[in-house]
Amino acid sequence: MKKMKKIFALLIAMVMVLGMSTTAFAGSITINRDSTYDGSNGRTYTAYKVFDADTSLSGSNTQTDKQPTYTEDGPIAYSMATDSPWLTAMQDDEQVWFNVDLAADGSKYVITPVTGLSDSDAADIAAYLAANVPTGLTGTTVTPGTAATVDNGYYVILASDGATNVTLVTTDVTIVEKNTYISTTKTTEETSYSVGDIINYTATVSVPTDASLTDPIILHDEMASVLAFDADSVKATVDDADFTGFTLVEDPEDDCTFELSIPVTSAILGKTITFTYSAELTSAAVDPDTGFINKLFGEKNGYTTTPDEPKIYTFDFDFVKVFDDEDNKNLTATFELRTDADDEDTAIAFKVVDGNYVKADSDDTDTTTTITMTNGTAVNFQGFKAGSYYLVETGTSTGYNLLDGPVTVTITDTSEGDTISHTVSPVNALGQVEVENHQGSVLPSTGGIGTTIFYIIGAILVVGAGVVLVTRRRMNAN
Repeated sequence: MKKMKKIFALLIAMVMVLGMSTTAFAGSITINRDSTYDGSNGRTYTAYKVFDADTSLSGSNTQTDKQPTYTEDGPIAYSMATDSPWLTAMQDDEQVWFNVDLAADGSKYVITPVTGLSDSDAADIAAYLAANVPTGLTGTTVTPGTAATVDNGYYVILASDGATNVTLVTTDVTIVEKNTYISTTKTTEETSYSVGDIINYTATVSVPTDASLTDPIILHDEMASVLAFDADSVKATVDDADFTGFTLVEDPEDDCTFELSIPVTSAILGKTITFTYSAELTSAAVDPDTGFINKLFGEKNGYTTTPDEPKIYTFDFDFVKVFDDEDNKNLTATFELRTDADDEDTAIAFKVVDGNYVKADSDDTDTTTTITMTNGTAVNFQGFKAGSYYLVETGTSTGYNLLDGPVTVTITDTSEGDTISHTVSPVNALGQVEVENHQGSVLPSTGGIGTTIFYIIGAILVVGAGVVLVTRRRMNAN
């Protein structure tokens, strides 16, 4: 939201002498944009006269002592008609800035500022008057950049986004609006995620020091449909301390997943509120390299921030199993895909969709960790973040050797800017991770039982030969 900066010091004008070389019956109000205006919020203004400012009289004043005395270039006389629609608000006990007294002749009410008012009271006066504009009262529209002619008087100005100001008009007055906006951000810890991952979001809203206390700040969060929002995860802090001054609205009327409504109080003016919350990436996220947009924007008094749209995505890879007997399509092998090659507990659970393997989320049922591959048939694995995974063969057709170790599959994120891409290694000419099985018994390797037994037998024979040789020498010696 944006709040106007007073150029004309109205309260000082009310309590100090204004040098008037000539009398004036009308003036004008001009509101100009300042250099921070970004064109995004076409704010409009309406000025309401609260009471009159009379500069037309001269000479000594003999009315009640509540009416300031003045000469031709002396103070301004403030008054209000006896039937003014503002009379109720001005005589209310909450109105503590002006004395309101009936003139001696009963023709009007005389308005006198209380002693000691300063510019710091202006915001309170503006807020009070803005909240008490008489029903049905027609004000004067002030178009930015164009002077609006008005009668002399004391005015409260209301902006279409809730900003308020008060000003005294006895001549041409120029006000420069100050464009201070709420600002928002939304970020994630990573960009690529696997199905089933919990994605932690951080959202912030910065509250201007001069934000109006009318109307709350609304944060709108629109998550991609592949995300399952956890409403219980929403937490907030201000200055590293817990903050509870907000309301979570789930399934609002618009297209948002949820909203956060934050009443604006003096305690959060000039502060940044940090929200954290999470969502699970579901197995519906099966569109590799497209990305899923998550939108957040803020709204205050009709002003809407530019949406933050952090994008997340998943990757896939193709896997083909071949045997050295290419024509035998009955040959099969089984695998697990693990995140730790040596830990079978890290085997990834899948749901099988149209013959392809989609990483399961926490709510999926009828899942499996066993991947069954047929000779020469390729399948697609979906729902993975960048990183290394391990294909471990757990079974194969009779007469074929199991792989002697896991196959490491590495997914690398090669995205740049808005272009999402990835590479997979190792792959064949078709871009597939290929694993081949061969027929035959497993031959013993060095150090295996196949050679060890021969070493043992050889050692026995050597020892035996030595014993025979020693025995024969002793016999010959005798």
